[in-house]
Amino acid sequence: MKTFVAIAVVALIAGSLALTIDQKKKAEGYAAECVKTSGVAPETAAKLKNGDFAGADDKTKCFAKCFLEKAGFMTDKGEIDEKTVIQKLSVDHDQAKVEGLVKKCNHKEANPCETAFKAYQCIYAAKGSAI
Repeated sequence: MKTFVAIAVVALIAGSLALTIDQKKKAEGYAAECVKTSGVAPETAAKLKNGDFAGADDKTKCFAKCFLEKAGFMTDKGEIDEKTVIQKLSVDHDQAKVEGLVKKCNHKEANPCETAFKAYQCIYAAKGSAI
C-alpha cells in the first residue's frame, strides 16, 4: 500500500513524467513518512492519484505539503521552490513547458498546506497536456 501511495503522489506531482527506479524508491520513503507525520489515512492519500480531491481535509493538505518539502519542491517557509521544481522536472522534458506549468500552478494560499494542495490540484488538471 505504501508503494502505491508513493507512486500515486509522485505521479500527481510530475504529471505524466516517467520516474526512475531511484525516484520511485525515494518517493516511497517520503510518502510513508508523510502519511505518519500528517496523520492522513493511506487510502485518503491514495485517492489523490485519481484526482479525487473532494472532501480533502487539513491532514490531506498537509500530507501534500510534507511530500513536496521532502521532494525539495517546497521550502521550509511554505513556498513552492520554482527553481528546484523546474530543474528536477526538466531533465527529460521541455524546460519551457515545465516552466509554464510551474508558473501556472504556483499560487500562495492562506497557509503552506493549502498552497501545496492547490499545486497538486493544478498539476493534476494539467498533466499530460502541459508537458
